[in-house]
Amino acid sequence: MRTIAVATILILASMSESASAQYVGIPKTFQPSLAAEAKRVKLKNPPLTAATDVKMTLYRIGDALGMLRGTEERDSIITMDWRGTGTAMVGGQSCRLANYRGQVRYLPVPSMRTDFACAPADGKPGTRSVQVVAGPLAWNETTPGVGGMPALDTATDRLVQLWSLPHAVYKAALLAGANAKTTLEGGVLYLSYPLPAPLTGTARVALNTTDADELTMDSGEKYQLSYWIDRVEMRVGTVVTETTYSDYAELNELDYRSEVMFPRRIVQKRGGVTLFDLTIERTNTYNPYVVMPVPQNVRAAAPQRAGSQ
Repeated sequence: MRTIAVATILILASMSESASAQYVGIPKTFQPSLAAEAKRVKLKNPPLTAATDVKMTLYRIGDALGMLRGTEERDSIITMDWRGTGTAMVGGQSCRLANYRGQVRYLPVPSMRTDFACAPADGKPGTRSVQVVAGPLAWNETTPGVGGMPALDTATDRLVQLWSLPHAVYKAALLAGANAKTTLEGGVLYLSYPLPAPLTGTARVALNTTDADELTMDSGEKYQLSYWIDRVEMRVGTVVTETTYSDYAELNELDYRSEVMFPRRIVQKRGGVTLFDLTIERTNTYNPYVVMPVPQNVRAAAPQRAGSQ
């Protein structure tokens, strides 16, 4: 649907085997770029009366998020970077964040880094916390890529954060294949699927199909962006983590627009406790340079797990 940066094409070409798995295959009859958008209006559609099948549901999710590129509309998202403010639960206490940055890389090993500091009473940033997960391995860093120390017991929690992200929902459901299901309950469309390994659990995703952006192109043709991911409920063992998203928008810098949508508001809760409440201010969704090499001491701390990396 959207235009592709040359750099992205080169990256995808080098990863064609992996990228080919991220493919739904329902191309539209025309392939506009949002640069050709002449008018955009907010619409309210009536609630669905029947569940959309999985294939079309995934297509509508990927299309709305801006993940699908080229004439075959394949998932082109490999890396992302976002920054914001808000609150987080740190050491059992809620703190106001002085800064927050998240980064994710989906290929070849799904990985995520969060980098934040709490703001003490004097308003200055507190101790910096850099938390990383890559597949089944987790570690903490003093600064990104430096001073890695094993934190293996946190891997599950960090992978839940990673696979709760809106763009990760599309990828995980696609990986689930025939095990992904859609149901309609009270007019709300739900997408359910088993979580990717090494997690063992399930995801249940509530989709907003009523709120839509209708785009009128300069050609006069129209189409809608909808099927926004409202809520992601993940069950791993007896632990249920719920993440809600709202106010999707293009949040890249004005001179670096990618037409990839990201939620301005992210709230994650577990057992009634708010783990974090973020307002996202800026993103880089143009597949920025994001790497998370596993430190040797982390591999050594878990040789059986590291063997899969």
